[in-house]
Amino acid sequence: MIRIAFLEYEKEVKEMTYLMAKTFHEMDWTFRIYNKASDLMKGLKKESYQIFVFDEIFKTPRIESVFVHDNPNALFVFVVENKYRYLKEDQRGRILYIEKDRIKEQYEEIQDSILKQSMQTDLYRLIYNGVDVNLPYEEIYYLEKIDKMVYFHTKKGEFHQRINMSDLEEIFSPYGFLRVHVSYLVNEKHIAAWYKDEVELTIGKKVPLSRQQKRKILASKKNENDSF
Repeated sequence: MIRIAFLEYEKEVKEMTYLMAKTFHEMDWTFRIYNKASDLMKGLKKESYQIFVFDEIFKTPRIESVFVHDNPNALFVFVVENKYRYLKEDQRGRILYIEKDRIKEQYEEIQDSILKQSMQTDLYRLIYNGVDVNLPYEEIYYLEKIDKMVYFHTKKGEFHQRINMSDLEEIFSPYGFLRVHVSYLVNEKHIAAWYKDEVELTIGKKVPLSRQQKRKILASKKNENDSF
């Protein structure tokens, strides 16, 4: 079940829920609308949310601390007047921006990312040291190929599996993982910043970004913001 929390005004909520209904038409999903941040805080004591949609007025350090920081696996969409005011400084993969007067157009540009990241509660199953391990995609930070082994760097620790990286790319891409280097697959949700030849993750780790893969990613994101 995909749960969405709106801390928004009525006009934007109507348009966003209509668009999200199309995105999640084959999935179970529900939403709740809150008028005050304090009401949302109370709501979080009863249920969790995969997606938060906030009006620009709530783009404050306190909201960052209370909601964004304390919900590290959630996706946040801010509806703002001018998204380019934020994009150059905020390159986090799980923070998205839509302009109030271009909601439909810009939502279509990011709906693939919304769908992929909201599906990350699904599990990847592997056998590690003879034990079945279930890893939620949202808790996997990045995959690293060393020799013939792929290492899974996750919230639960490090695991490894003898498998082809290209096969893993095919499995993980629908969940929002990006092949940034021949030896690295990273979870876009955990990307904190992009650099010329590196990608920084929310855990502080920097992994290589190859020119070839960067071109591919830019091409696939040609309709999204130029945050590289």
